[in-house]
Formats: sequence, structure tokens, C-alpha cells
Amino acid sequence: MIKKILITFIFCAVIIFVFDYYVMSYQSQNNYEIDFVIHPGDNLIKVGDNLSKRGIIDYNILFYYYSWKNKLRGKIVYGHYIIPSHAKLSEISMIFINGDAKIKNKETVDVLFREGLTLKQMSLVLKEFNLPYEEFLKLSQNPPMKIRDKFPFLVNVKSLEGYLFPATYNLYIDVSAEEILDKMLTKFNQVITNSMRDDIVSSDRTLHEVLTLASIIEREVNKSEDRAIVAGIFQNRLDIGMALGSDATIDYIKEKPEIKHTLKDLEIDSPYNTYKYAGLPPGPINSPSLEAIHVSIYPEETEYLFFLNNVTTGKTVFSKTFNEHIRKKTKNGL
Repeated sequence: MIKKILITFIFCAVIIFVFDYYVMSYQSQNNYEIDFVIHPGDNLIKVGDNLSKRGIIDYNILFYYYSWKNKLRGKIVYGHYIIPSHAKLSEISMIFINGDAKIKNKETVDVLFREGLTLKQMSLVLKEFNLPYEEFLKLSQNPPMKIRDKFPFLVNVKSLEGYLFPATYNLYIDVSAEEILDKMLTKFNQVITNSMRDDIVSSDRTLHEVLTLASIIEREVNKSEDRAIVAGIFQNRLDIGMALGSDATIDYIKEKPEIKHTLKDLEIDSPYNTYKYAGLPPGPINSPSLEAIHVSIYPEETEYLFFLNNVTTGKTVFSKTFNEHIRKKTKNGL
């Protein structure tokens, strides 16, 4: 009995020693400086949670343990800080205690990326603010391994088209392109909930496929009440092997929106040409809104196979058969 107790004690002691050594030697996961805010009233648990959510540390318990062992309760100063890359927990804690890395009066700009923008269009938005638009475009079209490693959903993705969530971002005027991408990917990771991801898997689809469909819907239909129906139409076409026939994909190929395309346009030899090739294109054609993503995951069941947009009234018109679709095109001046 005593021998068992002794063995258990030694085992626990070893585990505690190993964990303690791991925490004391642990380095943060950020590859570049990250701004971090401690608000008035934030306790150690809240700070640890936020460090984990921002990807600075892997697990909040690491900061909990370090803070407990070093009796940091009541010692942390609230403020806006810069966390250096690969900092040890001891360094991060000293920053919070001393307040010596506080950001003071650093100029920022609010940058709005609207829904439905391509990577190139996003880079032009950054250009207007004299932010690193060329490096942003370069990295977003071919993301480096350290970005892929941080966001596992990018593991088989060639570019970040469709993955940079459209929103307003508060950016420092000396922000790096990599930091911008990190903010946008973190936002994307937050808005795509676990239940949404589970439902995507349950529908036997991938996140990439959902985003691709969502990006097409984003450009095809403006009205919220019509988007779920159009998602159902596209899903019907995919189910029967029918070409999606999306004008939005032709716009993406030509890099300019057009109300009407020529027969020559519809014959462009590109995997993104959904008139020429059935199924989904290789990837998203823009950064879709959360609404477009949602209807792509949860399309409305419908018997319709066709739709058109009346450019004068803005109304979306639906049809079940091709002949009905042609009659309605004529009726709507198309």
C-alpha cells in the first residue's frame, strides 16, 4: 500500500515538474508584434482567455498557472500593449506589470472591406490608406506556411480568396501585411461557428466548397429574402450535374462586372467559367458575407432550377423549366 502511494506521489511530482518547466520556458506563438488590450476590471482569467483567443498562447491554463505561481493577482496594469514575437510568459507578464510597452497615441485608421470584394479589390482599398497593399496581395495569393499553420482550415487552400472576412478593421498606420491578414483570418475563424462547421461536414461538403458557392451567391443576388432560394437552385443544379451558369464567375474571369455577357464570354476556357464547366469553380470568387455563407450551408429547398435578376426593378424572378425561364427573360427585357 505504501509502495503504491509512493509511486503515485513520484508520478504526480514528475508530472508537475514537467508541466512547470514547460510553462516557465514557454514562448508565445505570434510570429510578429501583436497589439493587446487589458481593459479596466479584467482579471487574470480574462487576460489568459484573451491571450489564448488572440493566438498568443496555445492554452489559457498556461497563463493561469504562471500567474498563480508568481502571485500576479492585483499587479497587472490595464492598457494597450505590444506583445513581441515569441515572448516568454515571464516577459509578457513583466510587460503587463510595468506598463512599459504601452501604446501611446499611436495613429490608426478604420479600413472597411465591403462584402463581395476580391483580393485585388481589397488591396486597392489598402492602397487608398497608404498601407502595404502590394505585400498584402502577394501574401494573400500565396499564403506562407506560418499563416497556414496558425489557421488549420487553410491547409489545402492555394490562396486566401474568400477567407478574408469583410468588415471594418482598425489598423495602425505602420501595420504589416501579415498583421492585416492575421486580423482578417482571425475574424473569419470567429464568425464561422463550430455548429456551422459541423453542419457543413454533415452535408458531406467542405468549407472551401461552401465558401465558393457563397461567393457566387454574394455577387448574383442582392436581396436577403432571395438568397436562400438561389442557394437552393444552385444546389439543385449541382445535385443533377447541371452547369451553374453564373454570370458572376464570368465577371471574375474578366475582372470587371457586366450586366450582360456575349456568347464569346461564355466560351472562355477557364475552370472558373461555370457556363462551360459543370460543378463548382476551383475556389471562391470574392469574400462573401456571413449571410451568403449561411444560406450556402442552409439552402432553401425548392423546385426551381432557373432565376434571373431584373436590373430595372431589382427583383429576382424564378422558373422551374428552361422554357419558362426564356419567356421570363423576354418579359423582363433580357
